[in-house]
Amino acid sequence: MSQDRKTPGRWSAPESLESTKDTSSLVRLPARKNRAERLKELRELVTSGKLPGGHLELRPNLSGENSQPPGPQKLWRSWSNKWQFWLAVSLLVSLGMGFVAIASLLNLTSQSNCSKIFWPTASANDRFFCAQEAASKRTADDLLLAIELVNALPQNHPLRPRINGQIARWSEDMLRLGNASFQEGKLQEAIAIAKKVPQNVPAYPTVEKQIEKWQSIWSEAEKIYRTAEDHLRKEEWTLAFRQATLLLDLGNTFWESTKYEELTKLIQATRTEGNKLVKARNTASEGGLDNLVAGIKLAQGIGQKSYLYQAANKAIAEFSKKILEIAQKRLQAGDWQQAIAIANKIPDTANLREQVQDFNELANATSQALTGSVEGFSKAIEIAQKLNSGRPLYKQAQNLVGRWQQEMADVKVLDMASRLAAPGGVNDLRAAIAQLQTVPESNPRSQEALRQISSLSRQIELLEDSPYLQRANDLASTGDPNSLEAAVAQASRIARGRALYGEAQTKIQAWIERRQRLVDQPFLDRAQQLAAGGNLAGAIEMARRIRSGRVLYEEAQSNIRAWEAQFEGEQGLQNARQAARAGTAEALQTAIALALQVPESSSLRWQASEAIDEWSQRILALGVEQSSSDLAGAIATLKKIPSGTRAFEQARSQIEVWEESLNPSDAESPPPDPPETEPPSSPASR
Repeated sequence: MSQDRKTPGRWSAPESLESTKDTSSLVRLPARKNRAERLKELRELVTSGKLPGGHLELRPNLSGENSQPPGPQKLWRSWSNKWQFWLAVSLLVSLGMGFVAIASLLNLTSQSNCSKIFWPTASANDRFFCAQEAASKRTADDLLLAIELVNALPQNHPLRPRINGQIARWSEDMLRLGNASFQEGKLQEAIAIAKKVPQNVPAYPTVEKQIEKWQSIWSEAEKIYRTAEDHLRKEEWTLAFRQATLLLDLGNTFWESTKYEELTKLIQATRTEGNKLVKARNTASEGGLDNLVAGIKLAQGIGQKSYLYQAANKAIAEFSKKILEIAQKRLQAGDWQQAIAIANKIPDTANLREQVQDFNELANATSQALTGSVEGFSKAIEIAQKLNSGRPLYKQAQNLVGRWQQEMADVKVLDMASRLAAPGGVNDLRAAIAQLQTVPESNPRSQEALRQISSLSRQIELLEDSPYLQRANDLASTGDPNSLEAAVAQASRIARGRALYGEAQTKIQAWIERRQRLVDQPFLDRAQQLAAGGNLAGAIEMARRIRSGRVLYEEAQSNIRAWEAQFEGEQGLQNARQAARAGTAEALQTAIALALQVPESSSLRWQASEAIDEWSQRILALGVEQSSSDLAGAIATLKKIPSGTRAFEQARSQIEVWEESLNPSDAESPPPDPPETEPPSSPASR
């Protein structure tokens, strides 16, 4: 048997061939035929031109057993012994083989009906021709069929080099088809096409490498896309777009065009939504209930399909928690109705529904507790205890229950203290204080208890100290110094920190000042009488008898300063007049210096000023008189006149005239101003 017939084949059809076929479609040879029947069949095949393989070859039966002629032995022997029979057989075989060979070489188009070929007995030429015909259709299934038709030939077949070359080209064609699907974004379809290449062909390693490359590119693209999506969720627009640009260098048309455009549109849309979310955050950050509610409404505008949906929900939850905090503060302030209204502004999307429900329950409980009665606290505790351990505000409810239980106990104590203090006696008030002191400082009503203790203690102090203050008022009403001193002593019995201490101290100060005034006023009156009589020294001595810290001390000191200034002025003016009696320019200059020492506050200051002007005029007259005999001396005399006096300007003009007479060469230059005369020191200062 020929090698072609040994190779298992299959029927070819227009549809795609699978790796296995139903064996019922194979043509089965007859189980047994005698020699005459096979010769007859052979002649019919030669006549029709359908001899498989292009040559004559006898075929054994499928069982592998040798056929035995079933005809009569006599007939066989009669034919086999004739040379004409064998000559005819040889001639028929030669003609048949030639005919088949010529038909195969010159008329190959007759083989175009490849679907009718029986492949187990097909020749290599038939397989090669039909494989090329299938491959020319350029579909994955047809290329696969072409590869299978020629790859079925043995490895040592003479056409194997050519076959391997064709298989390699057809495998590349299949990979090109797969790559086209890959470029269109159909990865699995591309892999399926590539995997159709049989694993036993030499080109299969190339297929595996191509599949790995596709998968690597696709995996990298998906990674880039996911990373960009992560950046979008984090509101990192620049990084997201930078990731999107990486898709342009992957080497895949689908990712470089369709997916890139899709991603950039997503970035733009998400960025727009991001601006809305930023506005929501900025609005909420301004604080206040209205801004928080407005921020929530802005964040709710971001849809579920957005990459920022989770971020928006997170922002809504944060804003809602702040709203709940505002509601808590309103509740703590006692405005439970407003607190409930605020809490109900929290949307369901904040995932705080249970917290809001629990808060409303606690607000209702608080409204009962705010009545401040034992019954109100009991109802509040009953409502709060309905929140079991699985509720969000269970811990807060338990804290409130503990606090209300303490408050309820404190209220009972406060009520008892009020009943004890009702009679108003000192002992009654002390009993009430003792009852209030049983409230611990850590209890909610401890401050109220302390306020009541303070109030009751004040009442006790008023009851105890009022008699002392009343007795002091009675003594002070007499008005004499001794009574006032006794009133001060009586009021001083009220100790510091007592309720009437401040009032007592105010009255004590008034009584002390009143007593001091009664004692010191005669000294001041006598001093003023002495000063009016001209005895300034006696007046000063009398006023100094009023000691520091006394109520009239400042008034006395003010009078003393005035009298001292007047006394100094009198002494200074008297000394100046005494010095001026000599009548010389030097004496008059000394008198002027002494008169200038009279204080400005002195009532004699105007007399001193008149005397200074008078003495300046006398010096001017002395200088003019002296100029007739001693011009330089006259100039020196006029320079003794002090500035600010009426004679000063006259003396200055006269000095200029005299100096021009003494220095004719310096006439053109203005004379220097005469120096101001420094007043000589007073005798007292010396």
